[in-house]
Amino acid sequence: MEKQISNEEKMRFNSLYQQIIEIACGNFMFRQEPTGRRDPLDTIGVLLNMMSEEIYNSCFKSQEQEEPPEYHFSIFLDNSYHITSYTTKTPKILNWEDKKIDRPVSEILSNNSVTILKEELESNGGKTYQRLISLDFLTENKSLYRTPCTIQKMTGINSECSYVITAFRFENKNEEDEKDRNTTRSSKSGKKESTATKLLLKQVRLYILRNLHTELPSLKELGLIHRTNKTKLKEEFKKMYGTTIPRFHMKKRLEKGALLIRSTELPISIIMQKCGFKDHSHFSKNFKLQYGQTPSQYRMENAWSIQ
Repeated sequence: MEKQISNEEKMRFNSLYQQIIEIACGNFMFRQEPTGRRDPLDTIGVLLNMMSEEIYNSCFKSQEQEEPPEYHFSIFLDNSYHITSYTTKTPKILNWEDKKIDRPVSEILSNNSVTILKEELESNGGKTYQRLISLDFLTENKSLYRTPCTIQKMTGINSECSYVITAFRFENKNEEDEKDRNTTRSSKSGKKESTATKLLLKQVRLYILRNLHTELPSLKELGLIHRTNKTKLKEEFKKMYGTTIPRFHMKKRLEKGALLIRSTELPISIIMQKCGFKDHSHFSKNFKLQYGQTPSQYRMENAWSIQ
């Protein structure tokens, strides 16, 4: 008699499968959360995490080793995602002149960061989180302040403090950013600028790959997120990767869609949503331009046979 697979095991298999899909699409930031069982599924998860980390470090990290993050500030939210309190240094770090506390978190985060925050808290059954995720905070003058954060659901306390966003900083990175801003125009600084630009573009590329399920922000907002300007971002990205940012984003979304179409039995309407398309005709039209077939035709000719 064949052993029945429990719903929990199915979810764990699905999570492992999802990470493999993300790696195949070029996103090396997806991580498995160990269950503590130390069984074969946990072992596979650990190995996938290690592989993703190695690929990410070799492709996207600078050669210098970063120091462990230091605590920066914390912001506490209630069940409705309204701010209830924050640590004393928060207003100074984020340049808030208005010290009003009771306001929606959407007023202090970019739209994309609000989506990331809610997805992290709502899509995983209320589990606490420890992995670092970059969030973009809005300062008083509407510029963006990007910092790595952990997002956690609080347990065992009242509803006025249901979630906490804890921000961190990497000392070496901040110091290097400061040096880059103050570097003079010399041959030596030119090399530093070139290295910094390459690292910036790799970070932008990774940001795009991590967000294939959503519409791309405007080039202006993308520049603000990565602390650069629209013109430099547009020109340097095309120079380095040979294509524009919107075309690169579209190409990678369609590649993810093609991979899901030929390797899963998910309905095309669901695959379309996972690739950030809201309109079926828009997805089908662009898919045919890239692959010469509609999604349905592509599935018929390329789907893996399932026993």
